[in-house]
Amino acid sequence: MSTEERAVYGIEAPLRLVSSHDIANPGFQSARRGEFVLLGVPRETRSDEIVLRDLTVLGVPLARFTLERPSNDARLLKLDFDHAVTEADAFSFLQQLADAWSARLAESQRDPWYGNLYVDIQWARVKALTAQSGGIEISLDMTSIDGVVVTPELLTALRWSPLTDVFVEGMKSTQPKSKFLFWFVILEELEKREEFLSLFTPMFSSEEKTQLQEVVRSNGAALQRLNGLLNNPTTTIEGRAAKLARIVDAVGSSRINGLNGPIVVDQARCAALIEQRNKIAHKGSSINKDLLYNVLFPLSRNALNYILGRDAESASGPQP
Repeated sequence: MSTEERAVYGIEAPLRLVSSHDIANPGFQSARRGEFVLLGVPRETRSDEIVLRDLTVLGVPLARFTLERPSNDARLLKLDFDHAVTEADAFSFLQQLADAWSARLAESQRDPWYGNLYVDIQWARVKALTAQSGGIEISLDMTSIDGVVVTPELLTALRWSPLTDVFVEGMKSTQPKSKFLFWFVILEELEKREEFLSLFTPMFSSEEKTQLQEVVRSNGAALQRLNGLLNNPTTTIEGRAAKLARIVDAVGSSRINGLNGPIVVDQARCAALIEQRNKIAHKGSSINKDLLYNVLFPLSRNALNYILGRDAESASGPQP
């Protein structure tokens, strides 16, 4: 039996709350740090062990979820599965848990200028547990000192998709250009959603498509390229910025909460985002950090939540 197929009943993994970057300028130094703490207890007892029982997280039943007392800047996470899983599935679940949890942390990070806080796994010390362990019946909530409250209800409501991984890579990245690329991918996925196609007017009518196809019908290669253009759902009368602004409004994100109050995400701001994306690979092209942190970050977060929510509805099927 390979190690990937080996049955495991639990997993141990040191976790840290890590910031993507600090800021150091002449006369100014900032740092964001996080730690897992108990909720509603005196500061002197915040290092107590945290134990939650009988959770289902990302579809995986857990008999016990334990964060041991801190050691340096990490806490040892012990997951006891409700039933045996393969080692490969256990490790995959651990990574998805860290990603989904990190994405949820973004909900309260309204000032990503000073670094994105995310859940980091110290993989070199991760262990698979091949025997079942007993449990202690304690139920506690926890929060980070960055003001993020985590409860059993929050853990069981976590959602993950490959897009979550993309979004969290942006949170982890230390470079503004990389952050922009990762977070803009989420907007690109939003633009492709079928439910928005009816909002826009196709560039060509059915009759015009037929006429154009007749012109090049004798040239197979040209006809194939033409069909790719004619049948592309993005080929519409409206430009990309106008379409993105309408989609943003459709998902309820035309006004987002910025550090200094509400920010309107209109066609002009969507055009600025698209222009920044087009320039990002150019040498010497700088990133508009206000656009990155105050507009793209919350917009990308909202888009991810919308996509995860719609996909979950589709997966559950029609309700009786």
